[in-house]
Amino acid sequence: MRNFRGGKGTVPGFAEDYAFVIQGLLDLYEADFDVDWLKFAIELQETQDRIFLDEKNGGYFSTSGEDKSVLLRMKEDNDGAEPSSNSIAAINLLRLAQLREAKEYRERGEKTIKAFGEILGRAPTALPQMLVAFDYSLGKPRQIVIAGERGKADTKKLLSEVRTHYLPNATLILADQGEGQKYLGEKLEAIRAMKKIDGKAAAYVCEDFTCKAPVTEASKLRELLSR
Repeated sequence: MRNFRGGKGTVPGFAEDYAFVIQGLLDLYEADFDVDWLKFAIELQETQDRIFLDEKNGGYFSTSGEDKSVLLRMKEDNDGAEPSSNSIAAINLLRLAQLREAKEYRERGEKTIKAFGEILGRAPTALPQMLVAFDYSLGKPRQIVIAGERGKADTKKLLSEVRTHYLPNATLILADQGEGQKYLGEKLEAIRAMKKIDGKAAAYVCEDFTCKAPVTEASKLRELLSR
């Protein structure tokens, strides 16, 4: 079994192992809002950066460089039946930048995209998932925060409304006054202040955490998301 923590005497895996697991962890966070998924994703991203990142030119090498029989470290540069580790890593970094308001993640994601700029210009169909990352990088970071108690009917109703919309470049966050909100609030000042309105779950629709007035009705949230 591949080791994601790169411990002594173990095989550290490949860049794709980290990229896809991080992607899955971020998806899991937005599915059930267990902050442990997010914490693990950040831990793995830090490990991926330490082992595979090309600090000078951007992007990620496929291998760690520890195996001396591998004479040349290559970067995966083709999105075939399975997207390349670099395309997924670029999107992961941009998503993490939204969740942690971390400038270094965004810069690293943009530098990864730039590292494959020549290929994107010459043969964009070779890296369609990198084009997705590029499109993501061009837009303003968008967050949808639901402030409410986990599992309560009013919270679930607002979450269900969000999930009926196609919002590929938005990040969904739960502010439940618990550990998750406390953890996110360490880096995101706006999150700390988000709470229910008049005892009802509330939805905050934001661009780069500049938010519109919160709403408590699913119909009002639908109007905001449809604009």
